[in-house]
Amino acid sequence: MKPVNNRIEVIILQHPKESVHAKNTVRLLNLALANITIQVGKTAADFARLAENLARSPVETAVFYPAEQSVELHSRPGNDAPPIERAIFIDASWKQAFGIWQKNSWLNQYPFYKLPLNQPGRYTIRQSDLDFSFSTLEAVAYSLEYLEQLEPTPLLNLLNAFTQQWSRFLPQQD
Repeated sequence: MKPVNNRIEVIILQHPKESVHAKNTVRLLNLALANITIQVGKTAADFARLAENLARSPVETAVFYPAEQSVELHSRPGNDAPPIERAIFIDASWKQAFGIWQKNSWLNQYPFYKLPLNQPGRYTIRQSDLDFSFSTLEAVAYSLEYLEQLEPTPLLNLLNAFTQQWSRFLPQQD
């Protein structure tokens, strides 16, 4: 697969436990996206250099996380997309992601967005109690679809292949 040429810079704040998890989709994103940065950590100290670099390069930045103040992206891509040049995502379990958000108040200087809840996640090899949870790969794919009208199919095809490979090792449910 040739890299997806995303205009928007994608930044992933990845929890250390997620970075070594075998079923982590950020590895696929790193191979598939042309414009991506991955930073591993949990605390503001872990991300201090990144936060300083972002402050020195003031472009339209947004955080994609379903916080209470998050604005929902519309379910259909279009011209009303916010003019975002840099998108920050948190890659972790829900509990870990909440912890990263709480420990990194510097993120609150940026607007927060969330995806619409109009479709279930496709990442079935890791379970969540939440109906609206997406893998980081899905969240990035759908966000880029909305923000810069990038076709999500190449990324979702990667996820489907990854899921099929892992499904061979999981117990079959009746």
